[in-house]
Amino acid sequence: MYRSDSCIAHADTESLDDIFRVSVTNNRREGITGCLALPDGKFVQVIEGIRSKVDALVDRIRADVRHRNLTVLGEWPIQNRLFTGWAMARPDPTPLKDQSFRIITETGSGAQVTGILSELTEQTESLFRAGSW
Repeated sequence: MYRSDSCIAHADTESLDDIFRVSVTNNRREGITGCLALPDGKFVQVIEGIRSKVDALVDRIRADVRHRNLTVLGEWPIQNRLFTGWAMARPDPTPLKDQSFRIITETGSGAQVTGILSELTEQTESLFRAGSW
C-alpha cells in the first residue's frame, strides 16, 4: 500500500488510461491483484500477490517518473486477497466525504486507506452488476 504525488495532470485522461491498460495486462501476467485510485493529484495503490512479484513491481513503480514522493503506508502478509478478480481496480474517489478523502490523500495508515479503497471497489462492482454503471 503506497501513496505518491502524480506528475501527470489530472485532466490527462489518455496518460492515466494508459497506466491502467498496461497495469492490467502486466498484473494478470504476474498474478497480481489490487486497486489504484487517483484522488486529488495523488496515486494511492494497494498491491496484492506473491511477495517477490510485489517487490519487483514496487521497484519499477519507485523508478517511474510519472510520480514522486512515494511513501509506503503499509506492508503486511494477507490470508485472502481483497481485490480478487481485479488485476487493477479503479474506483472513483470523488463521492468520498471530506474525512475519508483526507485519509486517502494525506493522513491515513495503510489499513485505513486499504479499507476505504476496498469499500469504493465494492460499490463500483455493485453498480456495475446492477446495470447502473
